Amino acid sequence: MLRTTIAASALALGASFFPTQVLAHAFVGGSIGQSDIEDEIAAGVIDSGTVDSKDTGWKVFGGYMFNRNLGLEVAYVDLGRTTYSGIYEGAPVTGGKIDVGGFNVGFIGSIPLSERFSLFGKIGLFIWEVEASDTTGGLPASARADGSDISFGVGLSYDFTRQLGLRAEWEMFQVEYVDASLLSIGLVWRF
Repeated sequence: MLRTTIAASALALGASFFPTQVLAHAFVGGSIGQSDIEDEIAAGVIDSGTVDSKDTGWKVFGGYMFNRNLGLEVAYVDLGRTTYSGIYEGAPVTGGKIDVGGFNVGFIGSIPLSERFSLFGKIGLFIWEVEASDTTGGLPASARADGSDISFGVGLSYDFTRQLGLRAEWEMFQVEYVDASLLSIGLVWRF
């Protein structure tokens, strides 16, 4: 709930600094792809074992462009689930799973390459939450952590029409001491 309030406040605050006609460049969209979180995310829950840190990731986003080259985007990002099993301090660990997601607020810089293609880059703040659960030594265990770290990305967009576009992008999200990436493709609708 706090993250939703922060994201909505950031978008409203940003909108208050710009004239109303800028909102004509508002956009919403969604993307899906492959997430990959560094195996070190399981360092505190197993000493040795196996970690599968690739999963399907997705995001929904919205924002607006101040002009053709600069914009603001707010997104909810789900980086999927990392699974693990192994040994922790001599006890067997089974059924381990770590879910990572959160809100991302960032600036977009865009460079038109042609009438339909644009190259863009992003830098922002990822407000993340991590939830882990497993069975250690026959007993259920769970933990939760949250925080905020830097995010950045690059991508290419193609406009089918003035309103509808396609985006392919690679993004990196820092989650405390671990890097998590999302390679995705999605649609953008502009107002």
